[in-house]
Amino acid sequence: MSAAKLEYRITRQDDKFVVIDSEEELVGIFDTDSAAQTEIAREQRDDAIWDRTKELVRHAVRAVMKEFGVSQEIALYWVNSAMGITPLGMRGKARP
Repeated sequence: MSAAKLEYRITRQDDKFVVIDSEEELVGIFDTDSAAQTEIAREQRDDAIWDRTKELVRHAVRAVMKEFGVSQEIALYWVNSAMGITPLGMRGKARP
């Protein structure tokens, strides 16, 4: 089950440009429409990264479950543990 996709809008407040998401959360207040548009583009990119990352993690959990015949809880433990690795760990040196 995936979360509802956020949408963003710009409203004017005096001489400022206010970005609000579809959950009515304030994203930011900007001096120019261009800056507000740039922020919306950044937010949309972050949303896409978040969605893709969640998809990859779900795939990793399923793969661990299948390969090792473990429960979802155990697979989640190992995947969550592995997510704490550093760039050094990504080069195969996760442990000192």
